[in-house]
Amino acid sequence: MTPRKISHFGILVHDADASTEHWCGAFGFQVVKDLVIDVEGIRSVFISLGGTWDEMVIEIMEPLDKADMTNALSKRLATAGEGFYHLCLEVDDIAGSGKELQDRGMTVLMRAPVSADAQPRWLVHPKDANGVMVEAIAERV
Repeated sequence: MTPRKISHFGILVHDADASTEHWCGAFGFQVVKDLVIDVEGIRSVFISLGGTWDEMVIEIMEPLDKADMTNALSKRLATAGEGFYHLCLEVDDIAGSGKELQDRGMTVLMRAPVSADAQPRWLVHPKDANGVMVEAIAERV
């Protein structure tokens, strides 16, 4: 499995608006896209230095219902607090690369598209990647 590139990394936060304002004000980032992903119960604000997808992007992630402990992000936020959440890679073949990692003994969770215009993706459990959740997409959101 050879990724094309690193797409983005995710930061889990309590307040996406305050965090976005901080990253944009303190470090000069610009908003690329702000969206709610209802099926996953999160709000994601994607930011980059130039405000485009054509560069490294940060995903600021806030659970919609922080009291919902069935939501992985809410649970992580409650137990570990804010911080680095995941690394996302772009790959050419979601199914093939996910199967290749499974064949190597990794725990791979295949995920359905989150919306009609989205692609399927996979997640590698943090226990199989030095404590980091790794996500793969075919193209950016």
